[in-house]
Amino acid sequence: MWAWKIGPAVATGNVVVLKTSELTPLSALVAAELTAKAGFPPGVINILSGFGKTAGAAITSHMDVDKVAFTGSTVTGRAVMKAAANSNLKKVTLELGGKSPNIVFDDADIDEAISWVNFGIFYNHGQCCCAGSRIYVQEGIYDTVSRPYTLQLTSEESANMSHSLSRNSRRG
Repeated sequence: MWAWKIGPAVATGNVVVLKTSELTPLSALVAAELTAKAGFPPGVINILSGFGKTAGAAITSHMDVDKVAFTGSTVTGRAVMKAAANSNLKKVTLELGGKSPNIVFDDADIDEAISWVNFGIFYNHGQCCCAGSRIYVQEGIYDTVSRPYTLQLTSEESANMSHSLSRNSRRG
């Protein structure tokens, strides 16, 4: 997320204020420390931690903020859009509630398709706006795909859930 939002903005000469998730502020704070160590001038990348209803609302309604990029829920996205419209009609980019489908056709390598479909939903613990949360399977091969897919999901190797930093963890 950091690279998607901050990289292009800074590369095109903009100053960034990043409002972290109130649930996961530490990774952005560590990344900000690294950018400072790398020599970014003070004030180019600014981190704001806080709750969306206060800190986020202040950013989206501020008259001197020209652009807001938000990734999150549809409900919050509507609030961001309203605040932007009611202030200075700032530009807004919204990435909301991704529902990215995987599509499997009858000419697919079924084993490969199943492996990648599994990866698509569980990559980054499913916390990715492009997580493959739906599967469309061509009608004639539904059983050919659904049975082995279910077996792979429930296999002991696939279901090895443990701490996410463990080398043996498949899900955690």
